Amino acid sequence: MTEKTEITSWLNDTYREVGVRPVPEGGARTILIRRHYPARLVDVWDAVTDPAQLAQWFLPVDGELELGGHFRIEGNASGEILRCEAPNLLAVTWDFGTGPSSEVIVRLADVSATEAALELEQAPVPDVIDMDGRRFDPVLNDYDTGLFGLGTGWELALISLGRFLRGEPIANPAAWEEAPEVQNFAVRCGEIWAELAREEARERP
Repeated sequence: MTEKTEITSWLNDTYREVGVRPVPEGGARTILIRRHYPARLVDVWDAVTDPAQLAQWFLPVDGELELGGHFRIEGNASGEILRCEAPNLLAVTWDFGTGPSSEVIVRLADVSATEAALELEQAPVPDVIDMDGRRFDPVLNDYDTGLFGLGTGWELALISLGRFLRGEPIANPAAWEEAPEVQNFAVRCGEIWAELAREEARERP
């Protein structure tokens, strides 16, 4: 599969949603991504939970990697492991920088003996965060700073997971993200998430 074909597949075959999850305080904004992988369920589970494999497609992870333990992702987030129900569900708290804490849930399910569905949900996602004196929606790409929004950022990570699962891991993620095809994907993906965020805002009571 060429890079261009893979990018087109991700744009067309990935389910995306900006919604609201009921919480005691009212409602929490969520983002959700769903994608199928041509891999066995147990292999996808191992890829998203085994530190040695995570380091090959995502980032190095360390800490107390057990239920109730705390983890740290190199140069990224930290949190607590809330639920770990192999091979179907992983839930963790997600603390990044000085922003508000959220929860990330990964759900896995069999589609067939050789295909698995992965669903990633993050909540609550605030409408606006403050970073270095700037205010912006964390779901959206921030073109002034060059930061990817949550939607685009997770999708790029999950593309990397797909490459890893088929035995073609990305050797240099930083260089890969700078490739024209990937940059074009990030822009188009960001536009899709921006429209989903606008639709969710319009539908609020």
